[in-house]
Parts: sequence; C-alpha cells; structure tokens
Amino acid sequence: MNKHMTIIAMITLLTACGGDGGDVASVTASDTGNGSASTSSAPSMLVDTSGGVADIPETITSSATSMSETVVSDDFSYNPVLEQQFDVDIRGYSVSPAYISIYGAFAENDDGTFTADYNSRITSAPVEDGEVTLDYVSSDSQYYVLAEVWFYDGTSPVQKRIPNTESSWTW
Repeated sequence: MNKHMTIIAMITLLTACGGDGGDVASVTASDTGNGSASTSSAPSMLVDTSGGVADIPETITSSATSMSETVVSDDFSYNPVLEQQFDVDIRGYSVSPAYISIYGAFAENDDGTFTADYNSRITSAPVEDGEVTLDYVSSDSQYYVLAEVWFYDGTSPVQKRIPNTESSWTW
C-alpha cells in the first residue's frame, strides 16, 4: 500500500512541477482506437523585429583619484527612476482578447525568439481590441525590455524587444 501511495505522490509532484520550461509536445491517443498517438507542439512564437536601437550613454572615464576631485555636470540627474508610457497597437495582427507582459530580463535564443525571465515582469495588462496603453516605472539603465502578448484563443503569441527610445509598438 505504501508503495502505491509513494508512486501516486511522485506522479503528483512531477505533474505539478511542469518540467524545465523547454519546448513541450503533447501526445494524445487517437479516437480511432488503434492505439496510435499524435503529437502537437505548443504555438510557435512570432517576433516583431522592427524597431530601433536603445540609447545607451557613453561610459565616462575620469582621472579623479578621490571624490573631492570628481566633477559632475549641472544637468546630471541622480534619480534613476523613469516613468514610462507605452502604447501597443497590434490590430494589424489580431484583435482577439489577449494579455501583454513587459519583462526587464530576458535572453535571445538562437532562432531569434526571446526567453523571458518571468520573475522580472515589470507590468502586465489585458489587451482589448488589439490595443492597450501601459504605464510603468523602470530604471534609467534599463535599455531594453521584452513585450510578450499571449492570446486567449490560441493565436500564436508575439514578442518584441523594445528599446528605451520607443514609446509605441504597432504591428
């Protein structure tokens, strides 16, 4: 009896963990009763590659050897917080109900798509009729963010790497 309970507990734990986050294919038995299986992959991610390059300031070097020798220009801001407003219009792609998330940390994959660090989500909101405006706060050193839009109806999700020079995304 304990052996069966242990097996059930392990199956439950493994099911709850959900794997490593890699590509997942689901296998379902066909309804024909012949025992064959079919494979279907998760929807492929579409990436909007339009857009500019982030405005990354030059690294400023100094010959100062102590803080008393350091000179800071009058227009320098010590406030690292930037209030951002970002308008999204994906009506050219889909007007289906969707949800958008903005991430601060992400990696580019070999195939040109991105993998978001889901713990770095900055903001998110529902997308209605293909449009949404996002208001969020970021750091002045956040040169790029990643936008991901997932559709409730199963339409392929879309991604865009957004530089800090852009305030809108139109698909």
